[in-house]
Amino acid sequence: MALTVKECCCGCDLRTGCLIIGTLQLIGGVAGIVLNVLAMGGAALEKERLEKMCEEHPDSAFCKQGTAVFSIGIALLCVHVIISSFLIHGSRKRIAWMLLPWLVTTGISLGLHALITVINATQLSGAEFFVTVPIICVLLLSTYFMIVVNSYRLELKRSFTF
Repeated sequence: MALTVKECCCGCDLRTGCLIIGTLQLIGGVAGIVLNVLAMGGAALEKERLEKMCEEHPDSAFCKQGTAVFSIGIALLCVHVIISSFLIHGSRKRIAWMLLPWLVTTGISLGLHALITVINATQLSGAEFFVTVPIICVLLLSTYFMIVVNSYRLELKRSFTF
């Protein structure tokens, strides 16, 4: 049995909560795309400086895979925007299956982020460990968002009629 809630954290109904979550995610995805494109453009404009920096520090991760990382980031963010749009559209039109892509990708993302956080936390010592506190807060908030969206999806499935 899945963990469910009756309303979103702000006291609004589940549908409104899903619309808010989807809109915030959509804005974040579009902002991420814009920032990655600007970073790639800035790297292209400052090519001479980057070449000089790479000569001085040839083992730098940016020198080895900079463009590839930005390109993969843009591709992932485009998928994120599409999936967030599914969440918004599914919530607006009350279509339960349209919420599933967001739930699946968010679940995978949460699992990977949690794994990376645990691996990184094992390598930290003393006060450095507190770097993980904001990451853990974001993971918990994202988990709550998943519970809200899944609760709305289950509500839609229960109320579905032919």
